[in-house]
Amino acid sequence: MIVLGGTWFVGRAIVAALLAAGHTPLVVHRGRAEPAGLADVEHLHGERQSWPARREAFAAFEADAVIDVSAGNGAGARAALSALPPGVRLIALSSVDVYRAYEGMLSRRQTDAVPLTEVSALRTVRHVEGPHWENLELEEIYLAAGAMILRLGAVYGEHDYQRRFEPVLRRIRGGRAHLPVGAGNFLFSRVYVGDVAQAVLAALASEHRHGDCFNIVEAQTAPMRLFYEQIIAAADADLELVRVSDEVLPVDLRASGAVGQHLLASGQKARDVLGWQDSDPQAAMRRSVQWHLEHPPEDWETDFSADDAVLRTA
Repeated sequence: MIVLGGTWFVGRAIVAALLAAGHTPLVVHRGRAEPAGLADVEHLHGERQSWPARREAFAAFEADAVIDVSAGNGAGARAALSALPPGVRLIALSSVDVYRAYEGMLSRRQTDAVPLTEVSALRTVRHVEGPHWENLELEEIYLAAGAMILRLGAVYGEHDYQRRFEPVLRRIRGGRAHLPVGAGNFLFSRVYVGDVAQAVLAALASEHRHGDCFNIVEAQTAPMRLFYEQIIAAADADLELVRVSDEVLPVDLRASGAVGQHLLASGQKARDVLGWQDSDPQAAMRRSVQWHLEHPPEDWETDFSADDAVLRTA
């Protein structure tokens, strides 16, 4: 197996799962950094745009499948396909941000019924996350090449560089007694990083070979306020949520406000076709929270003056 971008977060979880399942992965990445604790596998270093010139190195590994974790956009997908041997099985990771509902969420408009399925409307506006990122592009190119696309929810877990739990955990580390929250009704499908890796294994084992898309999301999604409560419970902490006006929420807690469009997706197709199942959510949450408590950011924010100002309005 070749893993394109397998050193950070989702990629390293996939590499670990491949090894545990008896596969021999080659990890292809830029080589700018190799975090501690990576699995001991063969690496091929090079910027993505240089890969087409290294076709022989890719072919020499004689991989029967390729998992692209980090294409990012159409140019990234084209560079990978230009380097890979013909006929190799392709799996590419994308995101539920391809749906029109994501565009609606950003513009505070209701655009789609939920849960979102693989046939829900896609975005019409592109590059909503900046000029270098567009999952719609990579999907178009990979689907034309016969790839299987895994559309991920908001991924959480060990080694999460986005630190999705940090708005709650920094207040726990800071010894806070109260955390201001808004309406807390936002539904955004999530998925544990270990379950993403298992979805890749399920895709590899599946006889479903033609290009297709699958949502990889948890079976049940907690609204944002309940999500915060789950983090607190997993940390065995005593932190009270205090309802405040959405308009005065501190910046890092704005996701707890009301939204115009939810991003609740269905993963039923992946369960039915690939036989994939997500793991126990409480166990996944506890493992994730404990890892982040043991590995706090070096520069975590300790100023809670915005909280204090908001809590005085409650």
